[in-house]
Amino acid sequence: MGRRAARAALLAGLVVSGAAQAQQAVPAKELFGRARTPAAQFAPEAIGFYSKGCLAGAEELPVTGPEANGPLWQVMRLSRNRNFGHPVLVAFLERFAQRVTEVSSWRGILVGDMSQPRGGPMLTGHASHQVGLDADIWLTPSPGRMLSREERENISASMMVRKDRRDIDPANWRPDH
Repeated sequence: MGRRAARAALLAGLVVSGAAQAQQAVPAKELFGRARTPAAQFAPEAIGFYSKGCLAGAEELPVTGPEANGPLWQVMRLSRNRNFGHPVLVAFLERFAQRVTEVSSWRGILVGDMSQPRGGPMLTGHASHQVGLDADIWLTPSPGRMLSREERENISASMMVRKDRRDIDPANWRPDH
């Protein structure tokens, strides 16, 4: 299927899905937020803009990366189902996590929000992340051990800026950052 045909099919599917539920006036963020799997029938494509778009052919970043001296990456906030992205993004994150352990004292990275399985607007939080090309990489080093599901839901990312948000907080910023 060509790019134009794939895009037309995806958009037509969204319109039909939306039309079928128009009587209930379901917001797009709920339609996209309910999708549990990628639109696998399409070649990978970011459609639209970071804050107004969707994603065809998404790939899932495994929730835990391979272990050497601990997992190379761990996805946070698993309940959000936001560990999907364009295959190029997923491949970058896998390479980046490996490289971080080679050039720093970090044992791995913590990955926050990426995209939902089909991109689009999210139920809560980000206006961006809709096309599967951006990811939140926490500036909190991985603890070097497997975090429990509960820990992944409750641990907060480290604040790297001063309270006035005008500069980096030197008390938190380290050379490895």
